[in-house]
Amino acid sequence: MLREPLAIPLREARSPLVLALDIGTSGLRVFLFDVRGRPIAPFIAHADRPVRTSADGEATVDADERVRAACGAIDTVLASAGRRAGEIAAVATSTFWHSLVGVGADGRPTTRVLTWADTRARSAAATLRREVDPVATHARTGCVLHASYLPAKLRWLREHDEGAYARTKWWMSLGEYLYLRILGARRAGHGMASATGLYDQRARRWDRPLLSHLVVGEETLSPIDDAPLTAMLAAFVRRWPALANAKWVPAVGDGACSNVGAGAVGRDAASLFLGTSGAMRVVYATDEPPTIPGGWTYHLDASRVVAGGALSNGGNVLRWIADVFPGVDVPRALRRAPDGPLIALPLLAGDRSPTWNDAARAAVAGIGLGTTADDVARAMVEGVAYRVARLWDITSRAMPGIDRVIATGGTLLAFPWLMQLFADAIDRPLLMSAAGEGSARGAAIAALERIGAVPDLTAVRSPIGRTFRPRPDAHARLRAGMERQRQLEEALAPLMS
Repeated sequence: MLREPLAIPLREARSPLVLALDIGTSGLRVFLFDVRGRPIAPFIAHADRPVRTSADGEATVDADERVRAACGAIDTVLASAGRRAGEIAAVATSTFWHSLVGVGADGRPTTRVLTWADTRARSAAATLRREVDPVATHARTGCVLHASYLPAKLRWLREHDEGAYARTKWWMSLGEYLYLRILGARRAGHGMASATGLYDQRARRWDRPLLSHLVVGEETLSPIDDAPLTAMLAAFVRRWPALANAKWVPAVGDGACSNVGAGAVGRDAASLFLGTSGAMRVVYATDEPPTIPGGWTYHLDASRVVAGGALSNGGNVLRWIADVFPGVDVPRALRRAPDGPLIALPLLAGDRSPTWNDAARAAVAGIGLGTTADDVARAMVEGVAYRVARLWDITSRAMPGIDRVIATGGTLLAFPWLMQLFADAIDRPLLMSAAGEGSARGAAIAALERIGAVPDLTAVRSPIGRTFRPRPDAHARLRAGMERQRQLEEALAPLMS
């Protein structure tokens, strides 16, 4: 369930306007924002499409289908905006990190888009961890050698789809491919390149040692530059004359955009995000990107880092519960006394922070004759809370001094009971973002700064709603459960490798 931000009528919108695309793994939305970062009603278009999955770990989308859907949604928003569409000064795009699509010399895909959730490259990741120093690689690139990232994906494609690999001239993210189709140019912003696992966080360029090891030429990757593009291909100038002079800001990762949209910018503020997946992130300007043990470091742009950790299991666990136990009321289940020491590893989509075990799977231990569907649901949801607490632990240890944690993400904002559970788990007040889900808004705000329409990201106000305060008794119980989960995970580790 996505929480849409409160929108203003067109007559109240102040120029310049920004057209913002929010491209998720399964959903796509296009918004119109004004210079104050306010979405304008009713200019929101949707286009959803399921991810293709398989038992071996595939999680892919069709690149051309996503481009067609994005263009159709832009058509809808521009038509609704009428004459004021001519006030659009920038186009911004937020899309999921760690995607990979091969593109041939004809400019068309040679592969489907491999998303962050595609775990088929887990054996390739394990091989790379034996071939190169994983600690040095993490320190340099900010990323671990894991199936989510491009080094393992590229190795896997070379070994499992030789024909497509040989036909590929360029490797890029979905956001880069969209801009290639519309603008005819290849460009990767620092915010997208930094989350590939192929980017040197300090040198701010493609990581040459890793590319050399993979035998991947730097020319096959897009030039890294945050500067906007302006010249659309002729067919799109005819299709969208209102955008003829708009600046197209290179796509930024949805996680970085989410922080900006929620107002979690600065060394003292973290965001706790939960959508399909989850993350704890801190965005701030620095020339010394931190190394986060158990986590990662990316960039928002050339000067600001995004540091923290990520979960592969969040809202997808709630959807699994709804599918498998359709009669379960999760808030009611959480209020029930548990049936004995039930404990769950909710790792339905593998694991990222802190273990980075891409072969991990879910497990429930302690089931007895009296165990009910409510008990299993409670254990799974509390299991997610334990992983959130571990995210907080690794983030706050690496970056002490965080004094605000802002809750954002469609799943988290939709369920107040979940925000209370997470506040109890991390033992910190959790401030609810009142700016909506935030990724599209964050992309728009970043674009306004990039084109000089606002002096700084923080100049655009981001409203905060209710505060959820931790309950000491609930925190103590959850910390004990977190320790039991750790013991279960360690016991099962030899079976999940």
